[in-house]
Formats: sequence, structure tokens, C-alpha cells
Amino acid sequence: MAGQYKAQETKVVSRNRQQKAQDQVDRRHRMARRNLWELTIFLLISMCAYTFRDFNLFAVASEPVRQILGYPPPAYLISIALAVYCFSSVTLTLTAMARDARPEQRWNHLGYRCAFFIFYAFSGTIAANFLPVLFCGLSLYILEQCHVWFYNIKVVAQEQDLVEKF
Repeated sequence: MAGQYKAQETKVVSRNRQQKAQDQVDRRHRMARRNLWELTIFLLISMCAYTFRDFNLFAVASEPVRQILGYPPPAYLISIALAVYCFSSVTLTLTAMARDARPEQRWNHLGYRCAFFIFYAFSGTIAANFLPVLFCGLSLYILEQCHVWFYNIKVVAQEQDLVEKF
């Protein structure tokens, strides 16, 4: 009888471990899918920006709105802001990768990256600056996806080590 209970207890513990492992795998897949959803939305917004690349948001705005907003910044200032954003985002992501930190689950970077299309549309230079915004956004998403992959590989390796110990 004691042997039967021991065998049943072992099966329950084994099922619990399998369920926990499956939950962790599902969590990692959700993390990777969220990043890909964000990339998809960025690409859709990029297609819209490309479609309206000759659109000048400042020229379309009414006079009272133009007076409130003021004159749009020159394109070179927006390009400097894009370069600073890209460099700082790369630095933060590489630092997180070096520390083996868990990838962040925030959508705010989608807004930051898409805001540059709006800035360039406001200054009327989106046609000339479309590719830098697109390449910056794509390279940052690729780097973030690499962070997710490396983190998941590390976690899987740690789990396998724990399973081998027990």
C-alpha cells in the first residue's frame, strides 16, 4: 500500500512539474508574440506613412491651430532626436541583455517610433526621411526580438539544469 501511494505521489509531482514547465513555455511564447504584434502594427503604420508621404500636416492645419503649435521644427532637428532615441534604445536593450534581465512588456516604444512619422509629417519632410525612421524601428525590433530569444534560451537551459539535478 505504501508503495502505491508513493507511486501516485510521484505521478502527481511529475504532472505538477510538467504543468509548471508548460506554463513557463506558454509565457515565453506570449512574450515573443507580443513583440511580433508590436512589429506588425509598426509596419502597418509605416505603410500608412508611406502612402501619405507627400502630406504636409502643417499646411492642412487651420490658422488658429498653426498659431498654437507654432512653426514646425526643421527636419535636421527631428533627425537628431531620432538618432538620440535610436542610440539610447539600443544602449538600454544591450545593457538589459548583458544583465540577463527579463525583456520588458511595454507598448510605449511603438508610440515613440511612430511619433517620428508624425513629426516629419508636421514638418512636411516625411518623404525624405521615411527610410531612416523605418530602418531605425525595424532594427530596434530585431534587437528586442534577439533579447527575447536569448532570454528564453537562458531560461530553458536553467530549467534543464534543474531537471537534471532532481
